[in-house]
Amino acid sequence: MRIFRSWHALMLLSLVLQGCYVPRPAELVSIAPGEEVHIVLSDAGLEHLYDISAGTSSEVNGRMQTLTADSLTITTRLRGPAYAGPAFGNLRRAFTFALSDIDQVTVPELNRGRTTFVVAGALLVGVTLIASLLDFIGGSPEPGDPPDDTAPFRIVW
Repeated sequence: MRIFRSWHALMLLSLVLQGCYVPRPAELVSIAPGEEVHIVLSDAGLEHLYDISAGTSSEVNGRMQTLTADSLTITTRLRGPAYAGPAFGNLRRAFTFALSDIDQVTVPELNRGRTTFVVAGALLVGVTLIASLLDFIGGSPEPGDPPDDTAPFRIVW
């Protein structure tokens, strides 16, 4: 039963891990090439994306490649079926947008408070898993009980 609760805690922790990074508004000129960016497109930018790509969304994540006086080029990972393997996930495609087609630009920033919370949670889950595993495998008998000969090992204090 404890392992079941520990497994749920581990699943919740994996969801919380995504919350360590928060979006921070940024100016395009302050972003270095190769840095991760998140752009929100205007209606005209969404129409342009629809013309050049099958999958459309008003928000695009990727790495900044080049910035000119009137355009921004970013690369995004290609999405594919799960059976395609990890090599497919490393393929990237470049998109170029006019600066007038971009409404908002943000960059991911590590939040120290959330990260501290996640690390503390991971530590708590790890200690709980180890404690429940030791209790499940060896278990320690009460002081008056004889030792369990069927246990794979015993912890002697």
